[in-house]
Amino acid sequence: MAIIVFFLSLFASAYHQVDSFIDHRTILVRLEFDHSFQESDRIVIISLPLKKLSALGRVIKITDKESETVAIVSVEELFAEELIIPGDAMEKLTKETLQEYDLTAHISLFLDKEEDVPARYKDLPYLGLFNSDGHTLSRQEWLVSIPQVQYGMSDRWTVKFLNSLLLDGFINAGVKTQLMRNQWGHLSMNALFARQVNRDDWVTVAGLVLTLPSNQKYQSHLIINARIEGINEDNPEVEKLNLFPASDIRTIYEYIRDDWNRLLFGPLFNFQSQTVGGTISHMWIWNSFHLNMGIATQDVTELKFGTEGFYPVFDFFWRF
Repeated sequence: MAIIVFFLSLFASAYHQVDSFIDHRTILVRLEFDHSFQESDRIVIISLPLKKLSALGRVIKITDKESETVAIVSVEELFAEELIIPGDAMEKLTKETLQEYDLTAHISLFLDKEEDVPARYKDLPYLGLFNSDGHTLSRQEWLVSIPQVQYGMSDRWTVKFLNSLLLDGFINAGVKTQLMRNQWGHLSMNALFARQVNRDDWVTVAGLVLTLPSNQKYQSHLIINARIEGINEDNPEVEKLNLFPASDIRTIYEYIRDDWNRLLFGPLFNFQSQTVGGTISHMWIWNSFHLNMGIATQDVTELKFGTEGFYPVFDFFWRF
């Protein structure tokens, strides 16, 4: 009987355990002998009885203390009403941790540039609204849809090609670059150049995407597009087919649901037509496939259904 109790006690403690508080934002964690933690690793604190997320933090030091290895952890964010207590588990923030504990979605849990991370745990590279571009892909990552293809040349640089423009006679190429990404915000810039093969018409579109987290569930995207063109007035394809986004400012609010799907909504101001539009849509996200459905308008005063008023938003793409 004593042997059974001994082995049960070993099994019960076979994880990295919160030991004590150093101060209100710093904790001491006892590590298992086969740990793989390094200083600056992002970690999560999990209440094992409830399988709920308690806190998010970062390893600031690993040291040996009385024949055991301990980590000093800085707590960066507490979740909901949860409290950290001795005996809670500490795990490295990885896709395996998110899947094993089936953690509900929080913006702080988005993973960065690991190549094999499922798309649902990352920032959106494409917002799917009014041609709204998003942030860069990971290195060697693809985004493929009917209208476009994107490829991550590195963690900071992504190239793209719009298939839809080629069908209308425009050869084109685009690029996105990440300028900043930290806990306070995410900033990317993008540009696209297109030239019509059978004439001298050309269009250049440059854009900026600034993402600012508001809380654990909301973040806002400020999107600015500037369009410069050399289009002859007798070219009907450009305006009638809505091939290129107009110069505008958009604010898209993103709400991340517990299941990691997203609700996207927000206003748009078009400089050329001097109109105010808006959109609301829901994006379902699986490990690689995205499906976006909703409704949008370029002018909220046009109370009719169609290209001049309200119209459906439907889009899908793969990210792998």
